[in-house]
Amino acid sequence: MLEMVGKIVIYIIMACAVAGAFAAIRNSDEGLGKQFMEGLHAVGHIFVPAAGIMASIPYLSWFIDKVCGPFFAAIGADPAIAATAILATDMGGYQLAEVLKQTQEGWIMAMIVGFMAGATIVFSIPMGLAMLDKRDHKYMALGVMSGVLTIPIGAFISSVIIAVSSSSFRDFISTSGEAKYQFALGLGQILLNLSPLLIFVVLIALGLYFLPDLMINGFMWFGRILDAGIKLVLVFSIVEIFTGLFSTVFGGWGFHPIMADSEDQFRALETAGYIGIMLAGAFPMVYLLQKYAGGPLEALGRKVGLSKEGSAGIVATIANILAMFKLVRTMPPKDKVINISFAVCAAFLLGDHLSFTANFQPTLILPIIAGKISAGVIGIGLAYWLSVPKALELEKKDREAGIIGKDEYLTKEEKVKKAI
Repeated sequence: MLEMVGKIVIYIIMACAVAGAFAAIRNSDEGLGKQFMEGLHAVGHIFVPAAGIMASIPYLSWFIDKVCGPFFAAIGADPAIAATAILATDMGGYQLAEVLKQTQEGWIMAMIVGFMAGATIVFSIPMGLAMLDKRDHKYMALGVMSGVLTIPIGAFISSVIIAVSSSSFRDFISTSGEAKYQFALGLGQILLNLSPLLIFVVLIALGLYFLPDLMINGFMWFGRILDAGIKLVLVFSIVEIFTGLFSTVFGGWGFHPIMADSEDQFRALETAGYIGIMLAGAFPMVYLLQKYAGGPLEALGRKVGLSKEGSAGIVATIANILAMFKLVRTMPPKDKVINISFAVCAAFLLGDHLSFTANFQPTLILPIIAGKISAGVIGIGLAYWLSVPKALELEKKDREAGIIGKDEYLTKEEKVKKAI
């Protein structure tokens, strides 16, 4: 049944891609046509962090194998999950987890974790720090830290659905082939595999509750260093491709190629390309959802206390976090934090992650969607509890300092009431 659901979703996306292409022929600057083109143009945004991270896999593999892997193994967790706790599934984590795995089930759980933990660390954080105004970085930190608390929950939900439904999956890396291997992992082993993540998120929660300012500063330094490292690896990889400089001078180049070669057909450029061509259908699909179901979604957002911009951000996040980042500037601080907390697990739900899953493990589309959206919703609740109070405190300070305008973020109705 799950395989059938996966196929139906893929055909819906492809239908939206065709509709988007015809719309783009007529007008590529707005509406469905614009979304079709933005899906294709997203390849560049995806490629930058993907190339930096995937090129660094030999060194990251060493670090995970020698430092993180033994810790996971000592607890009884599959070392594959250590890989995607740091690396996004679609940025090399999938391949690295396959090398480190002890069981096929551990590899699949690692794939799920990478859609939440790894994606946040190597993509959402560096891209967010690059795209958001500096004044919003502290709100992003609060949102990320409350959102990561739900990662073990989302991974647990997806894994249990796969286990209960006795789903089969491909036990090899390919975009084609039959899914023959049946997931056979008990509840206890699922929890054991997630135990290192549980320890990590408990520490984050304690820090966020007792030392919020220190946690915010630490987060921002981590993000800046990560972003700089990714860009340096990428540019030196480009230099190596065209000149062979590092191989000549140092007698070798320890980083992986960023383009396909005889050893591996799924390097960074190809991975970004696969995702981008699927986004050419996923973005139009989300646009149609916003257009025809936007009213009910906004009404639902208002019920949980979100502004119009905040509600739109939640819908945009489901396609791609970059679309939500464009809207953050116009959201009140509370909504910034809630959107980013939701995004830690739920981002890319109908975008990159759906695309990657549809290409590599189409039978697992439904459980992965269920786990990501459930964790995202729980993330909203945790943000209200742990992060929103601090965000409101910081907003007050920003207003007093003139960083936020006196009437900024107020709705027209609120401005009228204030004038009266």
